[in-house]
Amino acid sequence: MINVKKVHSWSTTTFVFKIEDMNNEQMRKEIMAREKRGFGFKFDPIQGGGWQSNKDLLETGTAFSNLKKYLIRYVNEILSETYVDSATIRMINSWANISRKGEYTLPHIHEEASWSCVYYVTPTGDANLYLKDPRPLEQMDRSHHYLKDPYANVVRKRPFQTGEVILFPSWLEHGVGTNVSDSTRISIAANFLIEE
Repeated sequence: MINVKKVHSWSTTTFVFKIEDMNNEQMRKEIMAREKRGFGFKFDPIQGGGWQSNKDLLETGTAFSNLKKYLIRYVNEILSETYVDSATIRMINSWANISRKGEYTLPHIHEEASWSCVYYVTPTGDANLYLKDPRPLEQMDRSHHYLKDPYANVVRKRPFQTGEVILFPSWLEHGVGTNVSDSTRISIAANFLIEE
């Protein structure tokens, strides 16, 4: 056997990074106040429950101005390696999510966006973000059972800590597992659009 090369085709890239020195407690209080004032909506329990703010979160209030600035800066730094120099990378919307005990988020994608990110105001605990493998169902090929590293269609990510961010393609189906703890889980999501 000569010159065997292993090639990974069509991989799906995600990025994880941390933003230091954010006032997460101030953001937590502001998000809880917005929920109390009705600046958003509650999902039906059959859809997982939980609350989501209006989609202009990072455009409003000084509590979020630093986070918006850093997300735009870091996402541009990361993605500028991928796109042509003339491409623009801009944030098009942002919102907060609150998940209490027994609540979850059904699998979904973010339409009309190129990339999405989630910033964790609180730790995720057991209510982890999960990403669905975009490959065909594993049942299509019975031999996957014999792989040394078999795949499944749901890829669970590790728990995230306060201040961590995950950036992923908006077409990648994802959801959030059930919050089984008494802790309130709070995150901020944002969508980015790539244009020229």
